[in-house]
Formats: sequence, C-alpha cells, structure tokens
Amino acid sequence: MKFLAQRRQILGQTLKNGKDGLDALLITGVPNVTYLTGFTGDSSYFVATSTNAVLVSDPRFEVQIQDECPAFGKEPGLDLHIRPHNKTTLEATIEVLTQAGATTVGVEANRLTVAELEGLRELAPKLTFVPQTNLVESQRTVKDPSEVEHIRTAIRVAERAFKMFVATVREADTEKDMVDALDGYIRRAGANGAAFPLIVAAGERGALPHAPPTRKPLAEASKLLVDWGADLLYKSDITRTIRNPYVVTPTARNKFERVGFDFERVYKTVLKAQNAAMDEIRSGARAKDVDAAARKVLAEADLEKYFTHGLGHGIGLEIHEAPRVRANSEDVLEAGMVITIEPGVYIPGWGGVRIEDDILVTRDGCTLLTTLPRDLSAPG
Repeated sequence: MKFLAQRRQILGQTLKNGKDGLDALLITGVPNVTYLTGFTGDSSYFVATSTNAVLVSDPRFEVQIQDECPAFGKEPGLDLHIRPHNKTTLEATIEVLTQAGATTVGVEANRLTVAELEGLRELAPKLTFVPQTNLVESQRTVKDPSEVEHIRTAIRVAERAFKMFVATVREADTEKDMVDALDGYIRRAGANGAAFPLIVAAGERGALPHAPPTRKPLAEASKLLVDWGADLLYKSDITRTIRNPYVVTPTARNKFERVGFDFERVYKTVLKAQNAAMDEIRSGARAKDVDAAARKVLAEADLEKYFTHGLGHGIGLEIHEAPRVRANSEDVLEAGMVITIEPGVYIPGWGGVRIEDDILVTRDGCTLLTTLPRDLSAPG
C-alpha cells in the first residue's frame, strides 16, 4: 500500500508545482488508474485535487474496490464516488470536479478520446480541460520493488508454459494449433491469459516479425519462432527460436525454405548481438546506444539489413511502455526500468531468428530476469 501512496504523492506534485495552472487532474487510462489505486477493473476514473483523491466508479465494481483498494472511502483524502446506474461516468466525474471547486483540469491527451473530451466540455462549459501527456506514464517507467516482483512472477509463469509447450508439440500441429495450445498452457500455469496475441511462426514464416497464425504445419518447417508472454496484471514478453524437434539432423532444411543461410550461424550472431546490447545497459546509458551495440554485431555479419524493428521496449502494466530502445530514441535508462532486448533477423523466404528476454536495469549494469536457456542446446 505504501507504494500506491507514494505514486499518488508524486502525481500530486504536478498540482503543487502549478503546471499550466491546473487545480485538478483527471486520469482515465485503465493502466494508470490501476497504478495509482490498485483497482484492476475498468470504466473508472481517478480525480486528484490538492486536497484529496477520488476514485469514480459504478456499482458493478463496489465490492471489487473494497477488496483491492479498501482505503478509498475510508481514509482521509481518499474518496470513493459510486455513480448511480442512470448516470454516466462522465457525468459523475463532472460532479466530483464541481464539488472540489476545480476550474482548470489536466486530462490525459493520449488516453481520453476526442468524444469523451467533448462530452466533458459539453457537461461543464465553465471548466477548462488542458490536455497533458505522460502524466502517469513517466512515473511508470521506473518500477518499484513490488512491480519488479510482479514481473518476475509473470516471467516464471510464461516459462513454465513454454516448457509444457515444447514437451507436447506434435509434428502435425499447425501454427494455429500451437498458438491455441500455448495460450492454454499459459492459463494453466497460472496467468489470467496471454499478454498479447501469441506468435508461433513455422519455417519461412518466421520472416514476419508479427506473423499471424496459419494452417502451416510444423512438419513443413525446420525451425520455429515463438513469441509469448503471461498476463498477471503485470506482463512478461519472451521470444525463443528453436529447431523443429522432429528434424533428424540440425543441418536439415525443409523444402519450403530458401537456401543460402545457415541457421546456427544466424542464431549465434543474434545471440551475440543480444549479449552486446546487454553489456551496454546501465543507469545513465542512452537507449539508442544499446540499440546500436546490437546493430553493430549484425552489421559485421552482413545481417543488419534484416533487423527491421527497434531493439526493445519497457514492460509493466502494459506490454509496450517507455522507455523505447531503438535507434531514434531519446530515452535514457534508469535503475529500476524493466525492458526487453529482442534483436532479430528476418530473411524473406528463409525465416527468422529472434531472441527476446526481460531485463532489469541496475545502477552498474543489468539483471537478466528470464531464466530459459538462450543457446541452442536446450530450448525448453
């Protein structure tokens, strides 16, 4: 609970500092409301003034709020406003702002829709709504110890699911079959579900970084790219590229796949690129420099042209958060950030290799949170 209070206090500094003359803040993004209150439901807003904080919700969530954030409505400065069924959340929010005497309200420009903003203005024409960016997201980039532990748990669940997947995959399974199976294993391992639409790309289809599942069977592939993660409120995000376990020899090639590239050479180069990037990670490092370290390794192997996306991103309550680890990023890493490092090589007609792990930035380096093997000796 102390972390929740600290988060609200930091947000409150925006009001105390007098930014844009704001006397209230309206937080509407579901992950941001969760971050500030502990409430995991939706359709609810968080209103902060200089004197108190209000969670605006509806009767469907009243018991859930009592379970997840019992302080609201019971402790000084933490109010709970449950709207009746015949009022909208926007109407209830205006009531709260009016009662607080607010006149200039900061709103989340990247979370509130145009229609919602116009609705607020129609309901309260005397109030001024000022779009703000990264009101809460900037706080969320650095994780507190409780958040790191939540992410570790999501990683362990995802890893258990992958081990079940590798042990049970069949040669006749299609990409769609494998995605469905992996999704089930993630839930069985303890997650609420997958953290994002799962990717299982067979053979040459691994050249599509976000390949949608098809009816292509594992039998028509010498390799398999698997990108998955678990959702336990906080997310994990891992990728492994493995050989088809039914291929008799490591050098065997499927007739559907383009010739001219050696899987083991490409894999080892991608792994070397990931290690080079991890060597650059520390508090104060520029995200673009971490990206550049990986690209340098791939360039030396004449594979950089096949690396077509950024090196990584932050993870937490959302699967893609700040910081952005890419060539054009201006972000600077700080201790406590949790990021992915995921170099990849995608060769049309041949397939792809991506290795992705979840990393905790520390003062002098980084900690690898993922524990699955990263070499070719033991994929599971």
